[in-house]
Amino acid sequence: MFESSKPVIEDTEENRKICRNYCTRCPNAKHHCLDKYQPTELFCARGPSSATDMKMMGCFCQACEIYIKNHLRGGFFCVRR
Repeated sequence: MFESSKPVIEDTEENRKICRNYCTRCPNAKHHCLDKYQPTELFCARGPSSATDMKMMGCFCQACEIYIKNHLRGGFFCVRR
């Protein structure tokens, strides 16, 4: 679940590069071809994917350096609305 005091994640190229190490291999992103929908990465900063009818298949968010560094909670940032 999201908390009301959610940390602000910066949408920077450095963070996108870190994100690509996780999102491009994530079962959820691969299954739903999220590289074809906006945003294509850094969902914790940019919001969920515009892809429709997604199911939660697996999530790599909790292993991501951005997630750990910013003490994020939950996961499936690409799906959550």
